[in-house]
Amino acid sequence: MAGTFELIAPPHAPFHADRSLNLSIVEQQAEHFAVTGIAGVFVSGTTGESLSLTVPERLDLAKRWIDVCRETDIDVIVQVGHNCVEDARQMAEHAQTNGADAIASMAPSFLKPATVDDLINCCIPVAQAAGDLPFYLYDIPVMTDVRLPMPEFLTKAKTQIPNLKGLKFTNPDLVQLQECLHLGGDSAETGEFEILFGCDEFMLAGVMFGCPGAVGSTYNFAASHYRAMIDSFESGDVAAARTGQHEAVRMIRTLQKYSFLPAAKSVMSFLGIDCGPVRAPLSNLSPAQRSLLRDELQQLPAFAGVDLELAEVS
Repeated sequence: MAGTFELIAPPHAPFHADRSLNLSIVEQQAEHFAVTGIAGVFVSGTTGESLSLTVPERLDLAKRWIDVCRETDIDVIVQVGHNCVEDARQMAEHAQTNGADAIASMAPSFLKPATVDDLINCCIPVAQAAGDLPFYLYDIPVMTDVRLPMPEFLTKAKTQIPNLKGLKFTNPDLVQLQECLHLGGDSAETGEFEILFGCDEFMLAGVMFGCPGAVGSTYNFAASHYRAMIDSFESGDVAAARTGQHEAVRMIRTLQKYSFLPAAKSVMSFLGIDCGPVRAPLSNLSPAQRSLLRDELQQLPAFAGVDLELAEVS
């Protein structure tokens, strides 16, 4: 992920109308990402409803993404986190065997690690199962309720997890973000770890602080908006970058009003990529809600010049 700030999309898990996995859609998703400048995919993250999938489904979905992206420039990071460490270890081994570029793992979220040492002990067998593949901890306390200091994790874990690459930091604590970026170096650019920022609502902070890239749900369908924001910042037009970030917040607030993940899947269908329904416990939008959502989004600058079609979905 070296070079300019990279956008990484966590793809939606595509389902048939009966909510079974629809692997045929992955190629369409990947083609869309290639056109919109997505550098990598973060498979089976929160956006991908990972903990609503069975382990065999996650294995099949990971393999499909690896196979589809093999001849492209899109990197594949497979998120293998699970409440059962042995299941996470199995998925990590599978990712390594099938040719993923990296793995990530969220903390167990039912019986939770209480200390940084507990968290490291969860990660060690998972990272080992992936051989020499880069390993990222997926820190997302709003979902896992595991709220441990990430600078301490990185400092302690680097001697115990040789393939530790860094974090997917979906955490609003910008103080910790800066501390993690600067560990082992005099600046974010010379820091020892790669910190991929995961908060779309203030992604610009990640750019400013020196993150090499970001993983975000809305990059699935609004990558061009974020890329324009990044370009404005890098060219010195900070005012335009700030405006772009505010417009991203407006977009996200609109999606949240309708329930974020079902709304986000609807947006993909508006772009002609039918990822199907969401799984329980989430609920799908009604046809009336989809129509209202489409009309509201079409008025936002984040979708300027984008034709959102209200197509039927499976």
